[in-house]
Amino acid sequence: MRRARLRPQLKLLLAAASAACSRGGWEVLMPYVVEFAFILIGFVLLVVGADKLVESASSIAARFGMPERVIGLTIVAVGTSLPELVVSVTSGAGGHADMVFGNVVGSCLANILLILGISSLISPIPLARSTRRFEIPASIASVVLLLVFANTGGQITVVEGAVMLALFAAFMVRSAVVGTRAKRAEDMSDVEPLALAATPAADSTGALEQGPMAAVAPAAGSVAGLAQGSATAPAAGSATGTAAVKLRQQNLLIDALVIAVSIVLLKFGADFVVDNSVIVASGLGVSERVIGITVVALGTCLPELVTGVVAALKGNTEIAVGNVIGSNVANVLLVIGAPALFSAVPYDAAYNVDFILQIVFTAALLACAFHRPRNRVGCIDGIAFTFLYVAYIVASLLR
Repeated sequence: MRRARLRPQLKLLLAAASAACSRGGWEVLMPYVVEFAFILIGFVLLVVGADKLVESASSIAARFGMPERVIGLTIVAVGTSLPELVVSVTSGAGGHADMVFGNVVGSCLANILLILGISSLISPIPLARSTRRFEIPASIASVVLLLVFANTGGQITVVEGAVMLALFAAFMVRSAVVGTRAKRAEDMSDVEPLALAATPAADSTGALEQGPMAAVAPAAGSVAGLAQGSATAPAAGSATGTAAVKLRQQNLLIDALVIAVSIVLLKFGADFVVDNSVIVASGLGVSERVIGITVVALGTCLPELVTGVVAALKGNTEIAVGNVIGSNVANVLLVIGAPALFSAVPYDAAYNVDFILQIVFTAALLACAFHRPRNRVGCIDGIAFTFLYVAYIVASLLR
């Protein structure tokens, strides 16, 4: 019975394959078999690298008491923005300014609409107070600054690039310092109620009723216990403490090495995907601007996409949102500022529409945070963001 059911389907597949061959479909695809193989390898490297990066970043966040959002804003954001940085520096040095700005704006819109959209479909993404009041407004301000610089002289000069890099460094330092302080304050507020609850009120009342000697007796007992264990406690405690410090240092070194290897995997994976996708798209006669906004942007934001999805699946939603916002700030200030240090990058005013859309969609993300309960991006928001991204890609292809 199963074979009888499968026979019509197999016949249909064979008929479609023969039709594709007769229409010359295989002749069009066969020259790009190697490129498609490298694209597949790139996807594998991206998945493995993103998974290990999220795992090690979460471990470091827990060990140093840093919020996962701060790790996402700094280490993960910079690591996943390396493909955009490498592509933009290479494109700027080669005189392909359209590739630089197309890559940046396409990646930023993919981060906001596609990555947050898909991640919120997996798990609701809460937006912390600092994200709503500083990181998202800072992302909008960076785009406004870029538009001001680009439209005043028609290019990003060396001085403007240096200013953008300095602002990016300040953003990283501020996010790390403020986020760590907030985490420590939150931990202290959680410890105080536990300490108060652990205080036995009944024992203290009983001690007062029995007289002063009842209150002194526990102290005397504790002094005697200390005297008896004074010969062995210091040696055992110091040995245990030294072993714990060594183990902590070893784990930290392992996590740092895993992050470094993961970033390398992300970089090579993105290179495989982007380079070979550009070859395929160029062979099909697609313009450089469209390649920058679509193929290159999607390829370079694949680390953010995979990292965001993996983080959402593991429940590390703070890393997901921190990765997106931090990557967008890095894309605008770092990825555009770095090529400008070598030489001025010409700007096409046609990108004004795309960067204004980035401001609008980032503001929409902020509006969702204040409109939705518990200040989070929910499933409905994710569906809307994903639909808007598809509509943007279609509109870009038709422009």
